[in-house]
Amino acid sequence: MKGRLIKICTVFASPFLWPAALQAQTVTGTVQSAGNPVVGATVRLLELDRIEHTGAQGQFTFSDVPKGIYRVFVGVTGYASATDTVKVISDTARVSFDLRESAIHLKEVVVSASPIARTSDEQYQSTASKSRVEFQNSTGTSFAEKISDLPGVAVRSNGSAPSRPILRGLGDNEVLVLENGLRMGDLATFDPAHATPIEAISVSQIDVVRGPATILYGPSTIGGLVNVITDMVPSVSDHSISGTAAIEGNTVSNEGAAYVNNVYSQGSQALRVSAGGIRSHNIRIPSGSYTDPGTGAVFNLDRMPQTFDRSGEAGLGYAYQSGLGTFGIGGKHFETNYGIPGVPPNPDFVNVPPTTSRIAQRRNTVEFRSLFNADGSFAKQLRLNAGYNDYNHSEFPTTQDASGVSEPQANHFHKREFNGVLQLQHQPFGKLEGTLGLWANIEDLTIEGDEPLGPNSMTGGFAGYAFEEYPAADNTRLQAGLRYDYNKIQTRPYPQSTDPVFQTLNVSRLSNALTASLGAIQQFTPHLTGSLSLARSFRAPTVQELFANGLDAPSGTYTIGSAELRPETGLGADASLKGSFTNLSFEIAPYANSIRSYIYGFLRGDTIQGFPVRQFGATSARLFGLDASVVIQPAQYFALKAGADYVNAEDTRRNVPLPFIPPLRGLLRATYQDRTYMGVIETRLAARQTRLGEGDTPTAGYAVVNLGIGVRLTRQRLVHNIGLHCDNVFNRVYRDNLSVIKDFIPQPARGFRLNYQVTY
Repeated sequence: MKGRLIKICTVFASPFLWPAALQAQTVTGTVQSAGNPVVGATVRLLELDRIEHTGAQGQFTFSDVPKGIYRVFVGVTGYASATDTVKVISDTARVSFDLRESAIHLKEVVVSASPIARTSDEQYQSTASKSRVEFQNSTGTSFAEKISDLPGVAVRSNGSAPSRPILRGLGDNEVLVLENGLRMGDLATFDPAHATPIEAISVSQIDVVRGPATILYGPSTIGGLVNVITDMVPSVSDHSISGTAAIEGNTVSNEGAAYVNNVYSQGSQALRVSAGGIRSHNIRIPSGSYTDPGTGAVFNLDRMPQTFDRSGEAGLGYAYQSGLGTFGIGGKHFETNYGIPGVPPNPDFVNVPPTTSRIAQRRNTVEFRSLFNADGSFAKQLRLNAGYNDYNHSEFPTTQDASGVSEPQANHFHKREFNGVLQLQHQPFGKLEGTLGLWANIEDLTIEGDEPLGPNSMTGGFAGYAFEEYPAADNTRLQAGLRYDYNKIQTRPYPQSTDPVFQTLNVSRLSNALTASLGAIQQFTPHLTGSLSLARSFRAPTVQELFANGLDAPSGTYTIGSAELRPETGLGADASLKGSFTNLSFEIAPYANSIRSYIYGFLRGDTIQGFPVRQFGATSARLFGLDASVVIQPAQYFALKAGADYVNAEDTRRNVPLPFIPPLRGLLRATYQDRTYMGVIETRLAARQTRLGEGDTPTAGYAVVNLGIGVRLTRQRLVHNIGLHCDNVFNRVYRDNLSVIKDFIPQPARGFRLNYQVTY
């Protein structure tokens, strides 16, 4: 036993013991189109997770590359993406690309669905990704709104800041939002009023994995994950100065936003400096009379009350690169002060008290990332990624006192979280390739204030997993994953709590689970690929779901937990058929998900302290549906896209629908895209939602039209992207089924957005 333990420790430690003078090579090349250089193309060395951008002559260089075989991916607006394989055996390996102009990208790289970045048609699950340019030109202001045009991705809106992605009908604690693959340490899943501490203008790429992702990312991924990539740790570039800067304005909320990210590279080192901020006012809605469903009071409004957003961030990062590998550290300070909409303050405080509130967040993050290359008998590559978050969150509900309106502090949350992943890619055993991993997540949560929502607690999660792949034939790959999770919640008595229950509460909950996945990819032809993924997933109930007992004023409810809740377990099946042809691409993805002990919040029908009681309970749930999209290029530079998604969700214990499930949705989009100019017109559609769950209300169908034009200009290494968009062109009054405030006020009115980005 002792000898075996020493051997295991040696395997994990050996990459750190190799000589620093490992032989390293260079991969260099050019990207052209019809003999002309393509400037600003994104070039990715997939196996090493390295990114470069082409210079004024279309050239790129990756230095300090170990010997081996690598895939190089190139993507840029106005051209079809391309992938090639390069064999690095000498000092310099060269590869060149000749891109074809196209309004269809054909393929995209997703970094979040497997241990190594891959193109979307090589993933076992249904995935999607948006680059910086695509993301910034998308409708909306929050990161969740900007991905809501993807099939299977909806958004639950509660104003400007607190918008949350919903994947295939699941959200909150069933869908995990990550930053750079690590947990964010926030409280966004506590209730619809809590925002995710990310500003859209700072995002460089966003990945969506639809369906269970427990093997690699752990609990809270029963419905999938959204990985927001912000490049907190820089990459060493062959350019001494590189980076991006962006500004944005939006008339729908009088928004002004700016962000700059500079990377200074010299030799094997890089230093990153970034800063940004956003200032937006209350969101404009079509002018009219709107009735508060709670009181029947009528208000003449042209804006959503209390939907402002004031955010700012600043960051630093350092990276070092050699033949041994790369490592780096980055830090970011983020703070925001935003409003939660409700009945606006008005003179009649006796009969119609205001329910608006505001929330202040501060988040300090430190992130460490490393990738070490090896040529040992067992270890091929070792990654160690870890993040620490110190998160503060204060809620200030607007209430009435003897002098009128005041803002006492109602709740204050302080959460410290560590999340780390140690991942080892082993050498092939015959045809078998794979990755072994260790995962840890520790959360320390303190809740104080006038109305504490829950107890102080410590939550610890630890896991080990294996993700293995086997090429059964030239066109067939099989995947199997296995993970064991240990999860413990321990509450801590807090004598100073204003709630006597939390003064003495000292209980623990232990949850252990074995999860697994099986997948297969079949390439039927060079252009047609099918996949099938089966997964058992797991999620332990949160502290709030178990022990909450207090007024949650921003969501307008008195929330009560259920201590007897058991862990959720899901069984999911996800299939897809993907086609990628010269002038056509499509994906059809049916799925089914069965969840045992599904945890949900429901309104009991009574009140405490004048607020409706929201209690957590459990049932059995079944969700099935279909995501589909097709893009056709009928003529050069022109593309037509159609997409649709539908989910049917039911409480199988009581044979009633689950509440707040998106209806049948559709997207029709026509795009003109060449190497310089872009134009788009799209219609977003939603059917009526009359299939209602507990606490839900019917929602009418709608069709909303959006327009956009853009230009891409290059000068030397500089790439300028300018876009002008009009959202909700016809100023429609429409209400989204998932909006928390849909029964009072509608979605945003017509607004114009101006985006400018420069990459250098």
